[in-house]
Amino acid sequence: MTSVKEQYRGLVNRHEREICFSSLRQDSTEYQAGLTSVIGEFLDLKKSVQTTLALFSSNETLEDVATASLPLLALDYYLASCIARKQATQLSNSKDRAAIRQKFLHKSVQLDIQFLVSLADYEILDSLLHKKIDNFESTYSPTLQELYSQPSDSKDIKGAQMRRQQKIELHQKSTSLAAQISALEARMATEGQHDEILRDLYVDQLRDLSYRAFSEVEQNLSEIELLSNFISAPQEQIEQTDVSNVPLNEEGYTEKVEVLNRPLLSKSGKVLRTFTLVDDRSKSKNKVFGYGQYAPTMSVEEFLEKEFESGRVLEGGAEPKLEEDEDDEAWNDKQTYKAREWDAFTEANPKGSGNTLNRG
Repeated sequence: MTSVKEQYRGLVNRHEREICFSSLRQDSTEYQAGLTSVIGEFLDLKKSVQTTLALFSSNETLEDVATASLPLLALDYYLASCIARKQATQLSNSKDRAAIRQKFLHKSVQLDIQFLVSLADYEILDSLLHKKIDNFESTYSPTLQELYSQPSDSKDIKGAQMRRQQKIELHQKSTSLAAQISALEARMATEGQHDEILRDLYVDQLRDLSYRAFSEVEQNLSEIELLSNFISAPQEQIEQTDVSNVPLNEEGYTEKVEVLNRPLLSKSGKVLRTFTLVDDRSKSKNKVFGYGQYAPTMSVEEFLEKEFESGRVLEGGAEPKLEEDEDDEAWNDKQTYKAREWDAFTEANPKGSGNTLNRG
């Protein structure tokens, strides 16, 4: 009979091979069937670990947990990762598919937070992530805005900078932890699988998964927000954003993204025009790469916010130049005064009179 530890390792390998790095499209029937099978086996294993074997208890500490049982604390993480990829491919209506997808994403977020909370209970979770979870108004249903500390004033423009700084800090912690894990693996290769080294390795691997889980929570909440906008949008608006109805120019591109005749931002940062980002060329890309990821559209305001947050500041050009109106008397007077001023300047400062001694 296969042990719980062997079942877990086998499922983790399947998760990596068949779910994360599959060559199948995620919206294909074959991929979704395999995904459902893996989820079912993870659920059976979780039931066995928590109910049948009762390997973990709410009143125990990390020292009370057997070394061999530590990796099993990541079951919720792998379940969340699988459920985040579920799609209702059997539905023909796009809004119905989006609504079901939202439910899967909400469940994935709940499982990721559950994983982080369990690590916090055993004092494994990083203090920065622990503090973030404690600040959630509803622990298992956080909002996208709650993930990172925000200025007290909602109009404060430092919000994006603060989020970026916190992301950098989390990335640095994750990078440092990865180096620590590599060092422990090297020690095991030379010194053998001593329980103390193995235990430290398992704990660090759980911490590494916690950073991934937090990142996936952010991604899922972002998609949930976009799906909400898509579901609430009138059907007429959805049809208008269909790039198949957009005429092509001489170069064969649509004017949705490729042709930008005017800057997006003014010098003062004002949005000069609003449009919808639509990936027209993703259709041909999907046929080649086969990932099946159809991202919802976003407004330019959402796009710019993400650009600022990521440090890729999108700078705008000058304000649009006013068209000349020769019938406008005020405009004609202004042009006449400018011409007279220029004539007076050139008469007072003839060419070559400025640096007669050739200084400098």
